[in-house]
Amino acid sequence: MRNINVAVLGTGYWGRKIVDEYCNIPSVKLKAVADISDENLEFCRDRYGVENLYKDYREVIEDDSITAVNVCLPNNLHYKVCREALESGKHVLVEKPMTLTSEEGWELVNLAQEDNLTLSVGHIYRFNNAMLEIKRLIDQKFFGRVFLMNFEWKNLERPFQDRDVIVDLAPHYFDIMNFLLGDWPSRITCIGRPYRRGELEEAAYIISELKSGTLAHADINWLSPKKVRQIEIVGENRSVIIDAVAQEATVHESGYTYRLGIERNNTIRTELVHFLQSIGDPLTETRNSGIIGVKTVEMIEQAKRSLVEGKTATLPY
Repeated sequence: MRNINVAVLGTGYWGRKIVDEYCNIPSVKLKAVADISDENLEFCRDRYGVENLYKDYREVIEDDSITAVNVCLPNNLHYKVCREALESGKHVLVEKPMTLTSEEGWELVNLAQEDNLTLSVGHIYRFNNAMLEIKRLIDQKFFGRVFLMNFEWKNLERPFQDRDVIVDLAPHYFDIMNFLLGDWPSRITCIGRPYRRGELEEAAYIISELKSGTLAHADINWLSPKKVRQIEIVGENRSVIIDAVAQEATVHESGYTYRLGIERNNTIRTELVHFLQSIGDPLTETRNSGIIGVKTVEMIEQAKRSLVEGKTATLPY
């Protein structure tokens, strides 16, 4: 992998994690960071020795020496900033959700394809060793026909002013479903509520049906006292419970349980290396492509439609 100059746009909680990983990848030069916060910029300078610090991201976009950007900005800025970066000839990795609307997402996909640029989306669980192992076993019919997928993604969190729990957590549900089962839902039903203040949902239940007959259910909220990131796959022959953070998977078979031998990996670094390898290499299949990102946004839109209309949304999948 050739040396690549990258920049990180947005160095808050998640952006700092991205900066840290880039600084530990030998083939990468973290050329610049951009953030409106002086504190965040000073942190990147003092902790990582980043020399080029900008309060205006457009200065990064205009720098022809920078090959790729990692967009870690608020969701409402994703489309605008990614579009400008692609138009300037830069490869882009943007955090989820890719955009706020699928129309915006398809515009970015088309723009990247026209200019042969890599457009990736931060669907990080596609790089999680536990998910990779369970996908391998599902593909090998280890569990037999998959009947159910139960998804719990919840923790206690303050109410946000700029996003609801569906936009924030449901992308993981739909993306992991597609990654593990290889399909998108044909029917989606969603209910959700705000409880503490405002009108943005803090808790939601989503039921999905795949054309294979598999039923999937998501319990997502910011109200539960215990942080849970768990997926249960119920199969014809065996079932498995996955702890997505610990990267542990426990198989249930005929009254017995046993844990699979999975070596935990650094998912952020694995994702970033995958992105860098995909730049300019048509032989690298982008596991978290822009198309995956925009289809995930489509699922979010249909879940929201079901919520608003109070009925099941039907999709052409």
